[in-house]
Amino acid sequence: MRRLAELLKHKFLRDTAALQAGSLFNALGHLSTAVILPHLLGARGQGEFYVAMALYTALALILNQGVVAATVSQVAAAASRERWPKVTSWLAYLVKAYCLLGLAIAGLGYLTLPLIAEKVLASNPHIGIWAALLCLTPILELPKVVAVAGLQGLRRMLPIARIENGQEAIRVFLVILGALVTGDAGGAVAGSLAASAAGSLIALDLYRRERRRTDLPLPGLGPILREVPGVPLRSGMQLGFKLGLVRVLNVYGREVLPTLFLERFGTTEWVAYLRIAQRIINIPLMLGQGISRTVLPMFSEIAGQKDLRRMRRAYFRASLFSGIIISAALALILPLVPWILDSFFPRDYHAPIWSICLILIPGFVAMSFSVANDTFYLVTNTLKVAIVICIISTLVGSAMIGVCAWLNPTTGVAWGLSFAMSWSTIHLVYAALWFRRNTPRNS
Repeated sequence: MRRLAELLKHKFLRDTAALQAGSLFNALGHLSTAVILPHLLGARGQGEFYVAMALYTALALILNQGVVAATVSQVAAAASRERWPKVTSWLAYLVKAYCLLGLAIAGLGYLTLPLIAEKVLASNPHIGIWAALLCLTPILELPKVVAVAGLQGLRRMLPIARIENGQEAIRVFLVILGALVTGDAGGAVAGSLAASAAGSLIALDLYRRERRRTDLPLPGLGPILREVPGVPLRSGMQLGFKLGLVRVLNVYGREVLPTLFLERFGTTEWVAYLRIAQRIINIPLMLGQGISRTVLPMFSEIAGQKDLRRMRRAYFRASLFSGIIISAALALILPLVPWILDSFFPRDYHAPIWSICLILIPGFVAMSFSVANDTFYLVTNTLKVAIVICIISTLVGSAMIGVCAWLNPTTGVAWGLSFAMSWSTIHLVYAALWFRRNTPRNS
């Protein structure tokens, strides 16, 4: 116990532990929803909900990932130099950029997603309407996103975990309530939107409390909003777009395209089976999120100090630590999957989900060592290389997923997805070569 107490005095480990616990709670929340929805909607209704989410995600990813991560990086770098007006300016930039892009996504979703669902995927027309409604999520979550970015940039991780856990608990309740009231995926969509608004209210309350509690000068909402009209959008849009493109390609390959390929070549029921299997296997993978989100502000501070030796050590330690922890957790949870299926899911779910879990394991193990990759590219100014690698990986992986889905409409997507996730090891190879080339020999 004394050794554990000493470890938790280290800020990186303390921050990581807070986010790890929060991420695990969120993963269990996602799994709880996946467990209950089959009994309310059936496999087809649950699959329709996941297809609507995938269509929305296809539009929203670049906004949710690139702009926010770029802002967190710049806030952390400014805070490390105690340039507090810069912190306020970057949060004002996030308000402006996120609001405008959120409005654009809402408009594009309304114009395109119903058409794509009906004409391209040959789905129920209601799926496109539900996906278009989900495009209101970025606007509803704007206050939460800004508050969390400020807290993450200043490495205040405990309130972030509280915000996200509070929203997840509300989301589980409202999604299930909506599905129970309407009997279709539309109720689950309405519950998800209501939870987004509730998450913003929670975030604003905890942000105000943290401003009163902390010694760090967290900017107030008033100063942030006053800077919004004058802050230039170009200040972070290019950086956000580059990082967003890297992450959007990764998530497209893991979540969006597999769902859409299954809907096109397979059945809506198998969409539900795939997403539930991913939810189960994602529980150990969520352990890496705490490391990933703690690494971003820490790396930004190190980059500001131009200490490549320390950055190299931190990068490989984070990658190795996450890979070992997640792989061990996967080994522990896999024998429990049959019991989970027998205890909580209808009988016709058991065999499809179990087979998909077994197929996905190799890909998830390879990906577990990749939690620090995006941050590495961001702070070393090598996002162009990341984009090239991700484009090649996405093209190859998508082709494999598509061919496998065409050949085998049931488990083919899972085989292609496992192959695509294994490509993440390429980033570790490039990082090793970059550090070898750029770190001075006398470091």
